[in-house]
Amino acid sequence: MSTTLTTYLTFGTNCREAMNFYKGIFGGELQIMTMGEAPESDKQPEAAKDLVMHAYLKAPGFEIMASDSMMGQTPKNGDSVTLALGTTSNEESERLFNALSAGGKVTMPLAETFWAHRFGMFTDKYGIPWMLSFNKPMM
Repeated sequence: MSTTLTTYLTFGTNCREAMNFYKGIFGGELQIMTMGEAPESDKQPEAAKDLVMHAYLKAPGFEIMASDSMMGQTPKNGDSVTLALGTTSNEESERLFNALSAGGKVTMPLAETFWAHRFGMFTDKYGIPWMLSFNKPMM
């Protein structure tokens, strides 16, 4: 059996902006379909046609799927889910931490810990919580 787990994010009305932001940092291929491009889109309110129905970013090492919420309602970001990003060098850690946390709120600055060469936590400018870790070898 082959099972995968993919992160799915819901935004209010800025899914396209957020996914392009992540693509700019991680690279990869981004596909976006709006509500207006979906079958039977003529049954949707005009205001919903530009909202993102489905976005898919496939980058080296991971995938993120996302959409705008129905009718652009702002979702409540929970505190029970955090995206954990593993890195392989101090330089990569610093680059990604600085890029992803720009405009957001750093909750733990990037620093060395007993388990990691670099570890830090932040909430990005879209309200998504992240942890970034370049772990030390386990003994």
